[in-house]
Amino acid sequence: MFRRALQMAGLTMAVLSAVSFWIVDAKPSKRGVAAPNLTVSAPGQVPTVNIAVAGRDIEYCTPGYGPIGLKAKPCEGVDRYGRTDTMMFVRIQPGRIDVISLPRDTLVNDRFGAHKLNSTFILGGKAGLNDAGITDTKSPLAEAPFAQGGTQAFKETVETLLGVNVDYVALFNVELVAKVIDALGGVDVNLPEAMKYTDRAANLYIDIPAGDSHLNGQQAVGYLRFRHGVGSDYARMDRGKAVIGQLLEKVKSPAVISAIPTLLTGLQNDVYTNASTDFALQMISSARGLTPHFYTLPTIEDARYGSYLLMDAVKTKALLAPILEPTGGVNLQKAPEFVPSIVDQSGVLGLGAALAVYLERNGWGKPEVTVQEAADTPTQVVRREWGDLASAEFYSTVLGVSVSTPYRYPTDAKNVAIVLGRDAALKYGGLVREASRVVKP
Repeated sequence: MFRRALQMAGLTMAVLSAVSFWIVDAKPSKRGVAAPNLTVSAPGQVPTVNIAVAGRDIEYCTPGYGPIGLKAKPCEGVDRYGRTDTMMFVRIQPGRIDVISLPRDTLVNDRFGAHKLNSTFILGGKAGLNDAGITDTKSPLAEAPFAQGGTQAFKETVETLLGVNVDYVALFNVELVAKVIDALGGVDVNLPEAMKYTDRAANLYIDIPAGDSHLNGQQAVGYLRFRHGVGSDYARMDRGKAVIGQLLEKVKSPAVISAIPTLLTGLQNDVYTNASTDFALQMISSARGLTPHFYTLPTIEDARYGSYLLMDAVKTKALLAPILEPTGGVNLQKAPEFVPSIVDQSGVLGLGAALAVYLERNGWGKPEVTVQEAADTPTQVVRREWGDLASAEFYSTVLGVSVSTPYRYPTDAKNVAIVLGRDAALKYGGLVREASRVVKP
């Protein structure tokens, strides 16, 4: 089995960039991709920027012998870096943040020929070493040209794949995800079935029970790396989106914002980027109001191409259109055309029914309510690929939550649905009080 260390290192980039563009300042010797000359367009408003994000996997040359035994040992030099199995395109603009997960098996054709997207960084890194005349991959001198070449190649390939300009690019080391999740107090998850997996060669031990769990950084990394079960890689990307949504809520707190300088200082060795700390800090005060939107790049499975995924050009164009040219906001004075379902996983008796009454009272339709087992997934609006985007955006604005297009869609829900998680009890205190009147115990 091909050994991979970290599938979701790029996750934290999306979290940091989404909320305050907290990208760690790259050392001058590491700059291989030119930084754009951008400034905040107006006080309290973020500029429009595009970011390509990748998480560096790690290759292990010496296997481990159990969670309390000898740990697996990474290969030496740049040989320790594997493929970038986690990749995202992030667009920040006034009022919103859009995160598109890029499947690792997507077929691309660039200056290296035809290959999977997750190979781009390695191919570019090797080209960087060749251009620098370095043959010793274990030499400390190999790190900079390898990272520069890989980062530039990844940036160029994402630009060609999506047909957009990329302003910033960020590459993360494996330790970053656990560090940031620990710094933000961990994450809560709800699993329909237990996750169990052991890979001693890659120092990977996943053991998370079914039901509710609070995960620290190391446990969350295992949760995000797990690639078995329904949906496989697509389900893994959905888990990443859910964790990003949860962390976005955490970083909005004043306590976390005040700790940003310390957090940045502690993460400088775990990231390679062309963004500056000054620009990052400039954006902090204006980025808290961004509404996140999560997607997965539309692809096509074709048996003629084996394990490769073909980008669906038509659906991708339709996906990017409202992201690249948003309509300018939601008109709350006009009722949406589509009435969603409400999937109540809040654990609060009658909360979904109270929300339905609230929406009807405001002339926004009366949704059907389905009550399910309480879950720690964040409250959000979800839509199928063909679900009405304008309606999803409307309810997202009303509720102040993200919009997501998940692989595993709620059972029996309409094409647009409001999913209430346990956090809804704290977010909507007025509805909780109303719920006690709507549904009698």
